[in-house]
This record gives sequence, C-alpha cells and structure tokens, in this order.
Amino acid sequence: MRFLGILALGLALIRPATSQTFKQHKIGETAEQFFSIATVAEHKGLTIKYCADYLGDPKVQKAFEKAQRNIYDTKATIQSFDVKGCLEVKKAFDGGDVEIGGRYAAEIGSGMARFHRSRLVLMSFSLSAGTPIQDVITDMSKELGGAEPATSVETMQNAFGATLHARRCKWEVSGLNVLVSEMKSFEFGDMGVSVLVGDSGYLKEKEAERQASRPNTMR
Repeated sequence: MRFLGILALGLALIRPATSQTFKQHKIGETAEQFFSIATVAEHKGLTIKYCADYLGDPKVQKAFEKAQRNIYDTKATIQSFDVKGCLEVKKAFDGGDVEIGGRYAAEIGSGMARFHRSRLVLMSFSLSAGTPIQDVITDMSKELGGAEPATSVETMQNAFGATLHARRCKWEVSGLNVLVSEMKSFEFGDMGVSVLVGDSGYLKEKEAERQASRPNTMR
C-alpha cells in the first residue's frame, strides 16, 4: 500500500499544472508543490515544517487527547488548536479530498484551497474593498490569454426597496472555470471582489457525481 501511495504521488508530480498563476499557485499543482511555498498565518514559516514539528510535539498530542476527552478543557483546546488543521494538510499529501483554509496558506488570505488526489483542484480568495472589479477582470483576462468573460449582473433588493447591482464574470478556458464576483451588502456596501478558480475536469466530475446521486424530481 505504501508503494502504491508513493507511485501515485510520483504520477501526480509529473502531471503538468496549468500555466496560470493565482496567489503564487497553479491549479493542477501537487500538494508537494503547493506546500513548498505555503506559509502559516501569523508569520510562523512554511506550513509543512510547522505542521511536522507541531504534530511531532508530545505535549501537543497529550493536550489534543485531553481536549478530545473534555471539550470544556479550554487550555488543552488552545494548546492543540492546530492539530486538526495540520492533519488536513497531511491528508492533502495522502490523496484525500480536503479543503485547507488560509491559516495554512497565508498567501490566499481568507480563501481556501481544495485538494483531490494530492492535486490542487479549486481555490478561492478575495480582494479588499475598493478594488475596482474592472481591474480584476482585465488582469484575469490577461492571465487567461486574452479570453473575454461571460458577464452578468445580480440584482438584490431589500424590504425598503433599495437595490444593489453586483457584476459577475465567468471564464471557461485552458481547462479552468473562473468566477469573479463583486461582493456587496446593504449593511456594509462594497466588500471587495471574490475570485474562484477551479479545474474544469474536476468540477465536471463532481457535478456528474451529484447528478447520479440526487433524487429524481419527477418521482
């Protein structure tokens, strides 16, 4: 089994990633490639080293076991705070379907990175309020070789009759599905721009699985 795992990782390593770079990463890169540069939030260095040291600390493991036995043990919970997250990082290397938050990849901020078969297949991140969406659209089109997006406008209305209009742009090119959306709310106004980038093959696979397992609406 260990040999098969190593072989699978080797095959993943020779699979080419897309050439487009988003927040220092490329859809299709391996977990090994991703975590060769991913860092832990709060300036704690490379995630892979941090997690290896953290999970290997007997004090952390003891605290984690105590926290599992007693969820009200605040001290033990704090001392073992990163155990579950670091185990998810490990699963990314082992081929599991996992999502890693920005704490373990500070370069994507509050976003997320999803891994499937030890490969980065989906990533999201957001750009701060005040970022012109047209600039994001222009930069994304350049990154995608000049491809133009399909554009739509989402209209929201509250109980008082006020309306908000949020632009959404979608690209399907170079094996990628990309969605750029304005984030707006009646309470906070402009909240920035969200970006979602996914491997189109993976997304089609997940949609096929959903269609196969969902109940028939005609029955």
